[in-house]
Amino acid sequence: MFEETLTRAVNYRKSFSYFENTETLRIFYGPGESDHPSFRQIAIDQFKDHFWITTWKEIPKNVLDSVVKTIQKLFPKVVGIVWMDRSEVASDAISKCVFGTASAEKFVVTEFGVPYLVQMEGTKHPGIFLDHADLRSWLLKTQSQKNVLNLFSYTGSLSVAAAKGGAKKVTTLDLSKATIDWAKENWKAAELKPELADFIYGDTFEWLPKFRKRAEQFDTILCDPPSFSRSKNGVFSTSKDSSKLHELIFPILKPGGILVTSINSENYSERNFLKDIENAAMLTQTMIRVLKRVDLPETFPTGVDLNERYLKGFYILKL
Repeated sequence: MFEETLTRAVNYRKSFSYFENTETLRIFYGPGESDHPSFRQIAIDQFKDHFWITTWKEIPKNVLDSVVKTIQKLFPKVVGIVWMDRSEVASDAISKCVFGTASAEKFVVTEFGVPYLVQMEGTKHPGIFLDHADLRSWLLKTQSQKNVLNLFSYTGSLSVAAAKGGAKKVTTLDLSKATIDWAKENWKAAELKPELADFIYGDTFEWLPKFRKRAEQFDTILCDPPSFSRSKNGVFSTSKDSSKLHELIFPILKPGGILVTSINSENYSERNFLKDIENAAMLTQTMIRVLKRVDLPETFPTGVDLNERYLKGFYILKL
């Protein structure tokens, strides 16, 4: 039932050698690779010999069974397959093993030769956002001797890529102690020097003014906040608070520095996002230029309507 669709998607990736430089890859993205109503609700990611299925809406059991069987057929060395049902309430959603012996412990996968720790079972996310593969590739090529700040860092994959790209110092900041600990593990797994890192467990909205008060500035700032989060200081929403966030960022970005800022939201348009960034630049008397868009990798194809692309963002130069 699903075999022809997934085979076509995998062969497309093989034809462009996407499997050659990575052990982790999105091998199927339903919204852009099928017109079938159930298949459009499915994404499949490979993490070495493990596979992670995501479904956004409820799908029939026979469709899920077909997906699992097809993965086994196309990848005979598969060890485990997990399923994340995101049609559930987000707070209840957690990955479940649906084939084999999926690892509940972290293990290493490589991307562009760089190691990252991922986890398959009993978690809400494997630990590395595959839609930011292009950004990690850019960091590997551009961060020699840069002072880098990674906000909303999650497990710190962008921090590791920046350090592997030659950054002289990387500051990693996140509101979750668990993900900061994971980021430290990633740093160690990549055999990076401890003195090149500063890990901060804290609220971005508290720390950005602290950096400014210290007169600390950065060559590169990475900002990829969650669409919604809650802290002791209140609720953060990208659609409501992006201008305020960028008002705090621009003063600590060096002239000639680059801010890579992105959002993961279908309901907050690229046009409005850019307007909020420009408003923040105006309020802080910052001259900026948009160098290019942050976009989804080719392994996340969508239709001709670019509004279907949930990932929106920009590489911004401060003049």
